[in-house]
Amino acid sequence: MQSLIDIFQKTKDVLCKYDYYIYTPKRVLHLTNSELKIPHLMGLQYIGRPNQFTGDFGVYSIKKKRITHDSIEKLVRKYYKTEEKQNVMLEMIYRKLNNLYLLEEMFHSYSKLYLYEKAEETEFDCDYLMVHESGKAILHLGLVKSADSKGLYHCNSFMATYQTDREKDLFFCHLSHRYEISKIVREDKMTKRAETIYLSSDAECREHTGIAKMLLAEELDTDDKLIKEIIKVNLKFGKYHLLSELNDRSAMIAKCEDKREEALVKSVDSLLQEAYKRKEHENVSEKSQDG
Repeated sequence: MQSLIDIFQKTKDVLCKYDYYIYTPKRVLHLTNSELKIPHLMGLQYIGRPNQFTGDFGVYSIKKKRITHDSIEKLVRKYYKTEEKQNVMLEMIYRKLNNLYLLEEMFHSYSKLYLYEKAEETEFDCDYLMVHESGKAILHLGLVKSADSKGLYHCNSFMATYQTDREKDLFFCHLSHRYEISKIVREDKMTKRAETIYLSSDAECREHTGIAKMLLAEELDTDDKLIKEIIKVNLKFGKYHLLSELNDRSAMIAKCEDKREEALVKSVDSLLQEAYKRKEHENVSEKSQDG
């Protein structure tokens, strides 16, 4: 069993090191978090006195190992009187603790990701619910508008249900709209380096079509290998590159942080140069035929 400090640190690495931009057909959500949110996601608000182990004190207690797996059970047994209630609370807490490691998979998912929006005038405590299925587990990550900064969202809840749960649909009873997430861009808070880590199949098809049109506008052939390499570059750097940007080899190389990225940029440059040569050859052939 992972220690609480390990669960805390791995969750922090996923949620707090980066900002996330979640694209839907309706809007783009800017998600940012601090480590103060993590004890709540771990379910520590349910042990001890109400919210005793959330926020600053929750973080302190985890880092100093004041709260452990043993103390979770002791505190639940102390503060919840009936055995039935104790078992319910322990199951709820451990569903969170045992599945938080799947958050990284959630943001990089190859399956469809959905964002649910709550209906107006409901008591549901999230503005949006991000949902991902991982095998038999269904992950629910609640997002709420920041009270301090306009346009920002934070994670304020996490839960895992299972396909066999009779109550699993209760999470959706106050959620009036469902949007498929088309793209997620992850931005490093320190370096501001962005990378597209999720692209839906529909969004990828649209990007493929857009790149093909961009190449045709320059009278270049729509080589499938070139298009796929350009998509890889767009994903790696978290933006859609214009042809003028792709043709600026030195600027593209300057963006690279390792040899793999350089190899990808050089591959696109090489394929582009081949496409331009084919275009030039075709133009020469047409002129000679006209002559």
